[in-house]
Amino acid sequence: MNRPPLRVGRISALNMYPIYHHLEGPNGRHLTFTDGLPTALNTALLGGTLDLSAVSSITYARHSDELRLIPVASITAAGAVDSIQLFSNVPFDDVRTVAVTPHSASSVALLRVLIGPSVRFELLRESAAEALAHVDGVLVIADEALRDLRAGFAPISTDLGARWTGETGLPMVFAVWAVREEVARDRPAEVAAVADLLREAREAYGRDPAPVIAAAAERFGLPRDEVERYFARLRYGFGRAEVDGLSAFLERARAAGELDALPAIPRQAA
Repeated sequence: MNRPPLRVGRISALNMYPIYHHLEGPNGRHLTFTDGLPTALNTALLGGTLDLSAVSSITYARHSDELRLIPVASITAAGAVDSIQLFSNVPFDDVRTVAVTPHSASSVALLRVLIGPSVRFELLRESAAEALAHVDGVLVIADEALRDLRAGFAPISTDLGARWTGETGLPMVFAVWAVREEVARDRPAEVAAVADLLREAREAYGRDPAPVIAAAAERFGLPRDEVERYFARLRYGFGRAEVDGLSAFLERARAAGELDALPAIPRQAA
């Protein structure tokens, strides 16, 4: 019986391009892709309109009874990430109100972990510059954060990846790959093949990043040296350091009220 292609979520921001660049090749022709920012893909995966996707790490943890981790790839930063920024009018420790992005569950949870329970969050519904007229800080992610960081419109910018690693000494895992539990049960060989593709894509980028950087610069309309600097901030594996960083984040998220229970995280050399 011919089955339809697996439906795969594709983060539309620059940060995951090194993986998707290779998935778009001949080996990925049996997949169909849906583009979106993390929270849109989270919703689509949980709603059953995607079979597997890169998803916010906190979303995987919150729904680990519905999702199965594919422990071969991630979006991780061991320090400054550039694309997860709190822009503020006052120093980080003095922030009391924040307008938070609607596009990233992990970044919002991480900010709560870092900033504490007393800071009031509201949803960002306008430009970051407009929001800063009535709140202390604005949490912005992805390509928008990179653009706003270049513009330098806010008095202070705090990189959440740098803040996390500075406090913990661990990398921050912003996104992981996950598959719907029933898909993992019903189509194990196909899911295993996608896991192999993810591993191969990650390794291909590691061996020769130059063509990926060039393709990303053209696709996103950015200078090549800027793309190269940004990609150097990011890691895509899922080894011991990533497992340790993810475990620490989820433990702190639970303590902050962002997570009810800790999922088991399979360890796999990456």
